[in-house]
Amino acid sequence: MKRFYLNLERLLKATLSIIILSSNSLIHAENNVEKNILYNDLIKEIRCMVCQNQNIAESEAPLAVDLREKVRELIANGKTEEEIKKFMTDRYSSFILYDPPRNRQNIFLWFGPLIFLLVITFFLYRKSTK
Repeated sequence: MKRFYLNLERLLKATLSIIILSSNSLIHAENNVEKNILYNDLIKEIRCMVCQNQNIAESEAPLAVDLREKVRELIANGKTEEEIKKFMTDRYSSFILYDPPRNRQNIFLWFGPLIFLLVITFFLYRKSTK
């Protein structure tokens, strides 16, 4: 009878170990999924500085390959999306992002089309009243 309980105890320990290890791997897998989603989002938002009309996800330029690896490395080091974008903009300027931040440096980029439209409208209105 003692042998039966000893085998049962070993079986329970093995079962608990498997459950704990599988739950840890599930948590680790969820972290990997989140990191992969962040990686894919970021490489689609970062412009290739060589091609300039492609993101680094689409480009095969050597710089794009290096930038993809750098993004992967920064994510592996636990950096957030904002920290990675700041790193890229500090190194390559805000031109590297497809959606540049709204700040003093690029205010004309954001409001230029509106100003242009207002000026054209003013001149066309003025010409039509003469």
